Amino acid sequence: MRQLIKRRIGQILLDGKFMSNRELDKALDEQKHTKELLGQVLVRMGVVKERDFKVPLIVQQHLSHIDDAVKIAAGERELLGVLLVHSGVISKEQLDRAIAEQKISGEKIGEVFVRLDMLKERQLTALLDFQQKQRETTPGPLRLGELLVATGHISRKQLDAAILKQTQTHKKIGEVLVDEGYVRPSLVKYGICLQRMLVSSVLAGVLSLSLGGTGSASSVVLQWNPSTGTGVAGYKVYDSTATTTLQGSVPIDVKLVTTTTVSGLDPTKSYSFAVTAYDASGAESGFSNIVSIPEQSPPVVSIASPANAINVGGTVSISVNATDNVGVSKVEFYVNGVLKATDTATPYVYSWDTTTLAPGAYTLLARAYDAAGNVGQSAITTVTVVNDVTPPTVALTSPVNNAIVSGTVTINSSASDNVGVSKVEFYANGVFLYASNVSPYSYSWNTTGVANGNYTITSKAYDNAGNSQLSSPVAVTVNNVVADVTAPTLSSFALPATATSLTVPVSGLTASDNIAVTGYMITESATKPAAGAAGWSSSPPASFTFSSAGAKTAYAWAKDAAGNVSSSRSTTVTITTTVVKRHRH
Repeated sequence: MRQLIKRRIGQILLDGKFMSNRELDKALDEQKHTKELLGQVLVRMGVVKERDFKVPLIVQQHLSHIDDAVKIAAGERELLGVLLVHSGVISKEQLDRAIAEQKISGEKIGEVFVRLDMLKERQLTALLDFQQKQRETTPGPLRLGELLVATGHISRKQLDAAILKQTQTHKKIGEVLVDEGYVRPSLVKYGICLQRMLVSSVLAGVLSLSLGGTGSASSVVLQWNPSTGTGVAGYKVYDSTATTTLQGSVPIDVKLVTTTTVSGLDPTKSYSFAVTAYDASGAESGFSNIVSIPEQSPPVVSIASPANAINVGGTVSISVNATDNVGVSKVEFYVNGVLKATDTATPYVYSWDTTTLAPGAYTLLARAYDAAGNVGQSAITTVTVVNDVTPPTVALTSPVNNAIVSGTVTINSSASDNVGVSKVEFYANGVFLYASNVSPYSYSWNTTGVANGNYTITSKAYDNAGNSQLSSPVAVTVNNVVADVTAPTLSSFALPATATSLTVPVSGLTASDNIAVTGYMITESATKPAAGAAGWSSSPPASFTFSSAGAKTAYAWAKDAAGNVSSSRSTTVTITTTVVKRHRH
């Protein structure tokens, strides 16, 4: 049975530290909406350069078989322990521990790694093979010259000329490329850096493949005992999956051989196989015993939090993402290689109490299992435990104390901690406004949604250990211009009951407003006058002239500066005029 590595391009980029888990998650989420290739999304996001993305794609082609993966090892040969640290399988502290153990036991360092459960036997074998291949100079995609060609910095012709020159000078290929004027020294450094990142990706693939259950079957070798019956003309091999049956499958006629290789299997499916014997007339026997092979696609697992290379304290929530083509049966949580907890249902979370631990670096690892026994392993996350009892320091930096504010005002806060700030909250008069976990910490406060008046602004900072600190308060006065929509109110309006003149004296015309009354008017019409109409006076009129005599009704009005016109107040008067007659003499 041949083994395959299933390595996604995103995992290759993570293994090589081309990007972070957070950047990959963001790109995958973006990809769901845009339907682009992952590489296109990452280039558009500025996470990787287009030319740098070409090489991981080439490497991916060599991660189909463990033999191919090992053969493309490149770079200066490194010690076994250095390779393990470089690949992220163990920490520097674990390497020091293994070296100390080796001095006591006298074992080979690889044996110590296996005994301390830092490596499996198969991983050690693959790693030693990889290490041996680093010595060779066979051209491969990870050789420095090939990387510079793949990224378009030199041509194939230039590389061939440099290799020829190298055979004469015995210098390193990078030195030759610089001597010949093909590249600058800085470009050689870039190529070596790219090489180390890709070597990390290949190492992770090799070590993942070497774990039990992480390979995937593309073919299976079947063997059976010859039929004891007479007249056997040949054998037929039947196979089925979960969606097909042995009886309904098209058999493979292998003639009289008693072994065959069935290729082209899908590692994400389980298969069943059986053999029949047939005679010269084509009559077949019943099925032999049925041999079943479970699906061999391992779960994909990663540590979502905490992030790599951060300080932690108190109770740390270790959160793991795990998926499988069939289903994840359990997730194991390891700290420094020791199993700490097992979770069988999402969300996969382990609360790690660090309060009793000695300060220092610790490695976190997660393994996910499926029902078929396949195992997926996360990359190593290294964190530093700090027994943190120190609260953060926090201060409001704007607005300034006693400021008068209006509209939308930006509240800024500075915060720092001996380990790390986890979030900053903002309050106005003790009422929660907003929380931010990204520096710089700020909040845009829309003051038009609150009443004018005095407010006390504070911010509160937290760290990962749960320590918190409240800032000194800042007093501000909210003073927004409030639109005047309240019309004046007429409180009195009086005319005499009778009059002998069209011009009638006015008494008791008074009005009030929430701000100020700016105009008065008396009309014979009950229709409300416009604020801009002619006839308004700034003070109550002393009299009003009617258009004719008789029983009349007058309407009083008031307005304010905002143009709001009051409701009317009315009163009546009866006007009788006397006609003076002149007599002739």
